[in-house]
Amino acid sequence: MALSVEIATAETLRHIVAQSRGRRPLYPDLGRRSAAAKQLAESCHRHRLKCLVWCITDRRLHVVLRGVPASITLATHELIGSRLRHGHWLSTIVNPDVYLLEVVRHVLLAPVRAGLCRQAAEWPFSSARESLGLRPAPAWMDLAALYDLLGRRDGNGVSRLRRFMENG
Repeated sequence: MALSVEIATAETLRHIVAQSRGRRPLYPDLGRRSAAAKQLAESCHRHRLKCLVWCITDRRLHVVLRGVPASITLATHELIGSRLRHGHWLSTIVNPDVYLLEVVRHVLLAPVRAGLCRQAAEWPFSSARESLGLRPAPAWMDLAALYDLLGRRDGNGVSRLRRFMENG
């Protein structure tokens, strides 16, 4: 069966997770986490992707991207590449529904659940501050897709996401 060009160029949402095995860190220090965050921004810009949320800890990278599947694959290889010698990565299609909201909550609360901070907005290597309206989002992020799932476009998307996160 041949692959349809229409399917290959349709936008999709993907949750990409890279995780090290055992106690081996992927991003062992602040410099490497900062470099990975910068590389995420550059990859999104270069491949015309929109990032809904992201988080980088010492042993994990979480990112939810929207775009053409081939571009998401290229960006994933740029982000993870040869860095993942002892671990694995997974790319999962996410439907724009309640499951996406659960993935968003999982990504943003990952450092809290790992004991790295008390609140998601305290972690400097994630999009929590932008998602929760504490800092303006860069052009390569798309927060409207999240806010739209929480209700109508009336300017209350940030407060709805905060309540959703607090109930998690």
